[in-house]
Amino acid sequence: MQDKLRVLADWLQVNPDVLRFGRPTVSLVEEGLGAEVRTLNLQDHEMLNRYLQLPPDSRKTARDVITALWTAIQDRSLL
Repeated sequence: MQDKLRVLADWLQVNPDVLRFGRPTVSLVEEGLGAEVRTLNLQDHEMLNRYLQLPPDSRKTARDVITALWTAIQDRSLL
């Protein structure tokens, strides 16, 4: 059973303990909004893993794009 769990964990790129016990909640605090709890799903983790594999200049580009999207949403919510 353990070997199957390890193979599945490797395939999903997660710690085997996550499959055994579940993923602990990752909390993020939004600035200015208090302590709002958010959870990261598998797609979020995959995206973050891919981001971390990018070279520094590509990471900066990704951050700039996300900042631009966030700013556009904020600007629309002010209307």
